[in-house]
Order: sequence, then C-alpha cells, then structure tokens
Amino acid sequence: MAPRSRGLDQTPMTKFKPDTLEFLLQTDVTEALLRETGSKQWQPLYRHSEGPEHRFTMWCALLDGEAAENAIERDSWDLSIGHGKPGFSESWPKGRKEKEIIYHRFGDTSGIRPLLHRRSFSGAFPQYLELDEEFRHYHDLAEDKTRDRLLTFDASGREIEVVRITSNEVTAQLKFLRQFQAGTELHLAILLDSVRYSTIPLKNVPSEECTRVEVGTGARWRRDIAQCKFKQGYETFSRVLGKVILPPTDRAKAGIWPFVDEARRSVSFVIGIDQEGNEFEHTSDPDELDNYFGANPGAPHYLTPVFFRREVLAKYFGEPHRYEVSDGRLTCLNLWSCQIDNDLQSYVVVFLGDLGRDLPYEEQLHWRQYNVVPDGEISETNFRRSFLAQFVNAEAADLTFRQEYTDICATWVNRQGWPLFLPPSSGDSHLLDTIRIPVTNSQSEFDEQVGCLAKLLVDFLNEKAISECAGPFEPEAKGITKFDRFLEQTQFPERTSLIQLLRDLQDLRSAGSAHRKGSRYEKITGKLGVNEAQKADAIRRLLSQAAAGLRVLRRHYCEEG
Repeated sequence: MAPRSRGLDQTPMTKFKPDTLEFLLQTDVTEALLRETGSKQWQPLYRHSEGPEHRFTMWCALLDGEAAENAIERDSWDLSIGHGKPGFSESWPKGRKEKEIIYHRFGDTSGIRPLLHRRSFSGAFPQYLELDEEFRHYHDLAEDKTRDRLLTFDASGREIEVVRITSNEVTAQLKFLRQFQAGTELHLAILLDSVRYSTIPLKNVPSEECTRVEVGTGARWRRDIAQCKFKQGYETFSRVLGKVILPPTDRAKAGIWPFVDEARRSVSFVIGIDQEGNEFEHTSDPDELDNYFGANPGAPHYLTPVFFRREVLAKYFGEPHRYEVSDGRLTCLNLWSCQIDNDLQSYVVVFLGDLGRDLPYEEQLHWRQYNVVPDGEISETNFRRSFLAQFVNAEAADLTFRQEYTDICATWVNRQGWPLFLPPSSGDSHLLDTIRIPVTNSQSEFDEQVGCLAKLLVDFLNEKAISECAGPFEPEAKGITKFDRFLEQTQFPERTSLIQLLRDLQDLRSAGSAHRKGSRYEKITGKLGVNEAQKADAIRRLLSQAAAGLRVLRRHYCEEG
C-alpha cells in the first residue's frame, strides 16, 4: 500500500521543552508511552519522527513463546526494520563433507517474524509499508488504496477501519491485533528507539540517571545519557531502547470461526398481550422457540408473526446500494437475507424465529423500535406461500407494479424486437427496487416516489424506436406525444386513460418536486385527490393505475395474436 507523506519535524508524544531535564530523561517515553502500549484502541506498529532535537522510531515483531522469553532479557531490538524476509542458511554439519542449505520463511529460525514489512527496492521504485499477508488474510481485509486503509465490514457491510498507513506511521485497532495473536498464539513486541539532544551539561544530570535499566512484566527499557561530541550546539544526548511484549490471549478470543467474540445475542419482541392487556415479549432466539418437531414445549412457536410499523423499511429503501426490499424478502448484499411479509397495507410482519436466525443483532435492535402489538393476520400471500407452498403473486400496489414493469420490459423486447423502456443508467439502477408505497407521510418521500414513477414510465420511454414506428414527428414533440400516436396507430383500446396517467405524473412531478410548489401544484394534487394527511394513498392509487396500464399493454402487444 503506497503511503501518503506526513511531516517528520515533530515528536508525537513529548510535552517537555528541549532545554529541560525531563526532555533529556525522556520520562514521557518511559513513564507514559511504554505504559500505554497495548491499552488504547489504536496501537502504533510503526512511527518515525525526526527533528533537530530528537529522532524517534517505533517498530513491531511477532514472537513465539521462547523468543518472547529471550527478548525480555536483552535491550536490543529483536527485529530490525526491513528484516524478516525469506532466505537461506548454509552450514556444514559435523561428519558431512557437503554443506546443508535450509530455506527459512522469515530469514532465520529464532521464532521471530515480521508483522509489518518495509518494502524497498534500492531506489528503483518508491518504498512503502505493508501489513503481513497472514494478518490481512486472517481478518479478510480489503485494501483501500485511495485512503491508505485496510478495512473489514460489519454484518450489514459497513466498513470498519482496521489499519491506517502513512509514510511515517502505521496504526492498527488493538482488538484485531489481539484476535490475531489469540489465533496464532504469538506474542506481539512493540519496539522503540528514542534519541534526544539537549543543551544541558552532563554535570547537571544526576549520575544515577546516566545509565538506567528497568525490567518489568512484559516490558523493558534502557536509557543512556552521555556527552554529545558529534552534534554542534548540544551538550548531551540520551537514548532510550524499549520494548513491550504483549502475550497472546486465550484462543477462544480469536474472533473467527470456530471462535466468536461473544455468544449469539437475540432481541425480544412483542408478540401479544397478557390477560391484563399488557404487552408480552419473548426472545427471538430460535433455540428457545417451539417448532413442529417438539422443541421447547410451551414456548411461542418459531412461526409466531411479529408486527412492525412500515417505517421500519425506510432505512433499507434509503440505501439501495446496500439493501434490497423485494416481494417477501429483505436482503443485504451477500451478507444476509430475511423473509418478510410486506404485502400488508399498514404493517410489515416477520416470523419470530426468522428475526433471531436471519437478522444480525444490530438489525434486530433496529426492528425492535418499530415493533407493535399484533393487529390482524399475516397477508393471504404470505399464508399461501409459507403454509401451503403455493406460488402466488403479491397484491400490494408497489410490489404489483414492480412485477408488471419487469414483465413488460422482458416480453416487449421478445415480441416487438425493441425495448419499450430504455434500461436505466448506473445512477438510476435503483429506481425500480425503491418504488414503494411511502412508509411515512413526508412530502419528501411523496415527491421522491412521484419522481421515480415519472422517470420509469415517461423519461425511460424509447422515443427513438417509437418514432421509427409512428413518426415522423415535429422537432418539439415529446415522449408522451410520440407514445400517444403509437398507441393510436396500433389501436390500443386503453390509450386515453394510459396517456392521461402519464401526463398527470409528468405534471405532478413538474409542479411539485421539480419546481417551487404553487397554485399549479395545488391544482394537480386536487385533481388527483391527494390528501395531505394521507399521501401514501395517492401513491398507492398511482401505482395501481400504472400496474393495470402496464398489464393491459403487455396483454395487447405481447400476448395477443
């Protein structure tokens, strides 16, 4: 990963002025930085900072158990920057005349391996830093080269930054480092080398501080202070060599299969009322529900219907690149999918066991906000599909419209030899999937649905092909006019009502969402019977009319002889 540059003229941790004894003693390094290592969300794996008064470098390595025991016994780094690459060793075993050549994956057999690599190419190509391949594959990290990030994703496909890389710093989320350690059972060594230059004479430094070595549990540092004879303008310099070795945690915390961070969690949902009329809840964990095989007698059944306000779907319609709300199903990328009953006018219904089995915990929490006491029954469509194993079409106006639009796009090409509606561009590819009866009464959602309908039925009309069939036309002729003549010449019996619907849609979009609302908008909404308090009903009627018109079109042009 090619890193971005960042200035090297500041040390990120010091709070002392260069002419103070604390700066020379580097107490901020020995008493703060080393102690904080392995305790914060973002753990530095590499850091380099350099200026007139200092030079600071941090690096890292992975150690097996024996190497970790040896590392705490010495001051020097256990792995230098750039080392740890594959290579060979030569030896002449006793009693043998031929030398023995052995390949080493990490350059030696000391139980030390790199977690971070500096790739350099002798000046022939810009050097860069990269995380070890095993770490990247362990967490299945994606590489975002534009931002110099390594990413994983949550249960709904939203990105989580795991590693951040610049030219002089690499940091990783501690959680993912610790999971990798748990899985590989390797120790993580954080190594640092800090040099500072001071104007304080050596005689002013307490003699017991000139050389000091501290060894604790999993940490070691050595500080030396001496007279500075090689850097003009400075009397003394100090050097701190330090390391912190983080042991691996229990393998049960490895974070990947068959180990998980925590037990599966399931949310409780309202499934009815008790004898006093109070809401009654039960967990959606499938392992705690009754089923047709005799599990958990007395518990609610897996197929207990749970009711939700339709607003629960607004989140998913708002992110069509991530979610798809189709007839009877909610899908998130290739991550998860859940059967839903969205063929009811006022509610969305999901079976209790499906909520716990198919939805991630975070999604269950989202659904819980819209949970209501059951009101009525599941839709006839869902009943016949789920319990009678019948193939039936949905009855809701939005689902019916989507199906009719899809059908006529496919059958028209096959029968007429040209598409009635042009395929959407990539920017409009979501339109059909987000056509819906509004889940709120907001003006913005109403305008959005009017705009989507007008695009699909008016803007996407294949004017070129229609003109070739019914032309010629005047230069100022629009798509609806051309389509009107085509329907007239081909004797479509429902021409007047269909064309009027398209013109009403066009006028409603033009007077409303496309321009400032005024008297013209009030006139067209009055004509169409749009009730300000029940805008969803108006969209439902438009969708029903549009679906009926497409159905008649298909039967007339694609099915009749």
